[in-house]
Amino acid sequence: MNRFRASLLLALLAATVLALPAHADDEPDLATRKRMWSIAERLDCPVCQGQSVRESNAQLAAQMREIILIKLQSGESETQIMDFFADRYGLAVLREPPREGLALGVWIGPVVILGLGILLLVWVFARGRQPGVAATDANLEAYERQVDDLRQAGRDSPPPA
Repeated sequence: MNRFRASLLLALLAATVLALPAHADDEPDLATRKRMWSIAERLDCPVCQGQSVRESNAQLAAQMREIILIKLQSGESETQIMDFFADRYGLAVLREPPREGLALGVWIGPVVILGLGILLLVWVFARGRQPGVAATDANLEAYERQVDDLRQAGRDSPPPA
């Protein structure tokens, strides 16, 4: 009986030792995990507001991280993985919208607005440096005539009683 136990223990130990290398191949290496975290950082969690898949503790985010690992281990590129999640959850899942189509406005819009703001400031400051309409003698003559007419009218009228 002791021999049977020893043989059984030795067989279990041998099976465990032989299974370790096979299981180690299933575990993603450090480079794959780094790529997974990089991709997860560029995806918004569909459940959490303002959190990336990397930051989120939601169950869906954990599942998304696992899917990323599986796809990386199967040889898919980062672009293919990002496209997969964009197709599944919409473009809102991408933290950085694509630079094409209507989404291009997200990239160009701020630059255009900044440029227009700078042009507006330059125009305001340039206009402020220009001398305003100076009071010329021609402009003052009309006012002086009106003042003289009023004075004359005051002299011609009888004094109040």
